[in-house]
Amino acid sequence: MSQIDKKKIRADKWMRRFLYSGIPMGLISIASLWLGQWLGSSAMGQLFIVSATGALVVGMAYNVRFVMLAVRQQRSIENSDSTE
Repeated sequence: MSQIDKKKIRADKWMRRFLYSGIPMGLISIASLWLGQWLGSSAMGQLFIVSATGALVVGMAYNVRFVMLAVRQQRSIENSDSTE
């Protein structure tokens, strides 16, 4: 069984977009949670809920896209092996 090339998958345009948007959303989410607790601000709690939801959605999209590309790559490897 051949290994997939994770570097090639992570170089995908959409994977980079998910990465560069998801990490800041996650950081905003964590910061708003801490600041909301520290300052006692309900607005920060609402920001946490919105940003955490966005970060989870982007994270799930990243994982689904990774699996789709890995399966596609594995199939192409198997097809090239079977034709040889």
